[in-house]
Amino acid sequence: MSLNITTGYHESSAMPARVRDILGRLKVSVHQNVYEADFEYGTQPLRWEPVTVGSGTVAAIPSSGGVRMRVGNAQGDVALRQSRPYHRYQPGKTMFMATGCQLGVATAGQVQRVGFFDEQNGVFFEQSIPTPTNPFGMYAVVRTDVNGVVNETRVGLDSWNGDQKMVKQLDFNRIQMFWIEYGWYGAGATRFGFWIDGEPVIAHQTGWGNYNNTVNATGPQTTPWARTGNLPVRYEVRNLAAVTPTTSDMFHYGVSVIIEGGRDEQRGFTYSYGLPNWLQVRSVAASSTRYPLLTIRGRQLGTQEYGSVYAPSAGATPTAQTPTATAATAFTGTISGTTLTTSAVTGTLAIGQQITGVGVTQGTYITAGSGSSWTVSVSQTVASTASMKSYVLSLVFPAATFTANQWQGRTIFFPGQGGTAADKNGIICRIIGNDTTTLWLADPITGLAPTTIPVIATQVTQTASAGSGTLPTGTGIAQSYNISFASTTGITAGMSIVGIGVPVSTVVTSVTTNSSITINQALTTNATASTYTFNTGYCIGLINRGQLLPRRLMLSSDTRCVVEIIAGSIANTSTLSGPANFVPTANSGSNNSFAERDFGATSIAGGEVVFAFTLAAGSGLQDIDFSYFFPLYNSIRGGQIDQLTVAVSTVSGTTSVVGAHLICQEAMS
Repeated sequence: MSLNITTGYHESSAMPARVRDILGRLKVSVHQNVYEADFEYGTQPLRWEPVTVGSGTVAAIPSSGGVRMRVGNAQGDVALRQSRPYHRYQPGKTMFMATGCQLGVATAGQVQRVGFFDEQNGVFFEQSIPTPTNPFGMYAVVRTDVNGVVNETRVGLDSWNGDQKMVKQLDFNRIQMFWIEYGWYGAGATRFGFWIDGEPVIAHQTGWGNYNNTVNATGPQTTPWARTGNLPVRYEVRNLAAVTPTTSDMFHYGVSVIIEGGRDEQRGFTYSYGLPNWLQVRSVAASSTRYPLLTIRGRQLGTQEYGSVYAPSAGATPTAQTPTATAATAFTGTISGTTLTTSAVTGTLAIGQQITGVGVTQGTYITAGSGSSWTVSVSQTVASTASMKSYVLSLVFPAATFTANQWQGRTIFFPGQGGTAADKNGIICRIIGNDTTTLWLADPITGLAPTTIPVIATQVTQTASAGSGTLPTGTGIAQSYNISFASTTGITAGMSIVGIGVPVSTVVTSVTTNSSITINQALTTNATASTYTFNTGYCIGLINRGQLLPRRLMLSSDTRCVVEIIAGSIANTSTLSGPANFVPTANSGSNNSFAERDFGATSIAGGEVVFAFTLAAGSGLQDIDFSYFFPLYNSIRGGQIDQLTVAVSTVSGTTSVVGAHLICQEAMS
């Protein structure tokens, strides 16, 4: 406050916004790097995940210390890189990122993006459609999927409300220093800027509290600006249509994520993931090498809302079918509001098809219509006739199973299916919409129809054969994989098997005879049912974007052995074999845990050995600090969870009896 000696009134004064954070605090408080990277020696595959589609490529360029992201000229080509962590937003703090980046030349039909974002939420710079007043095609974009529909507020450079004098100096054919900051709270603020001559310049900002969204003509802001403030750093090049250049490049260099005001210690519920109370120790045979005593990981879905596995209540069984992705339907068209007018259609348009093309909002699909006039899910304007394509993959359920768009924006997970590098533990698809009987599915990255989902078969209930049908009884690990039945009619490979004592994610791997099946794992608990239900298991929810934060390892052994900690991630996967069986921790008393553990596997392949020590014979309980370990993450598509394994190697002639508990915090919000 200062006194105006002319008026006699006190007047307030404040430092310029460029030196204050999103919450109005002068930037003299602690600013703490929570994530940083440069790429002098490579792409850092343990910390960054690449996804490429079509002719997209991601490559380190040692001569410049950066990373080149390249796409060809075909519609649908994608090259993207995303940080493994979703950086945890803390209320009361400003999230800030900065990076050096050289965007490709603005090209019709192509977008280049950099910022805090994923497929559904975020805040980012985009280079896309040039205009006479915005020749570089630069936009500040805020993306949200609140209520299940992806919407974007996109503001062109010529309408930015920051320092236009400085912004007009920018030449986006040159390397630029981009920065973005935000506060979430639901109604926080988003701010975009650049560093020019060492000075921070605000290019555009929006305060979402009390906001009237005149840019997108949606009126007063009544919902959060994004569904979540937990966001990754991401770089992306994507062809929305065929483009003229043979190849297009985008380069990025160092990046940092900073929390203004310092980071409080990550808080979350602490759980112990160890051997169960009925199997306190495991015997590791003499001369064993890297015997996987205990493995932990997060679960694939953060919410488990509906389905035949995991979900709190049973879901309906899909109608018997073999889903196949239809060929793309090409056409030209315009969109005004929610009306799509088409011409020159090659193929067949249908309700549920996903629409892609220049200027088409991500997540747009057909909800109704026929002939040349259709209704789409997202209101938008695509004024000039544009080249578009449509795709669909549908999953049909019994009559009147759902309400319209009940699951729009959620994901559907088929555990134990797939097995590809992208979906090692199962297949996850995004639900782009639904009517009362049908879910329309898309790939989480491309937005197009997924390449495959499991064969859906009618639910079958079968009675076990006398004597051999109930799975082996007794204590410890059951070693049989075979179950015999009076009949196997209707049972096919890929079906989930459900029965008393049978863990989730148990899957039929083959029907070996007319009365016997083989499952994917031996059981760690005793199955006591005489009848079992088979179907293709699924669960509807949201992809898990949380983290497991290792804190302590508690370990004991009666003999000398070597203990190694093996991390498995997308860059170096670890594969368990033997009677491996991931059991949700929620099934063993920790009702609200998001983790799974295995204590049945007998061998491990792959992974990174990240820690090792020798445990002396009879040394008692050892308590080892693990707080410096990196968190365990999920993949972009959501089907490949990081694993952490406690592996034991024994000496010749001596069996070791070993017990272990890994203690972690679960950072889920």
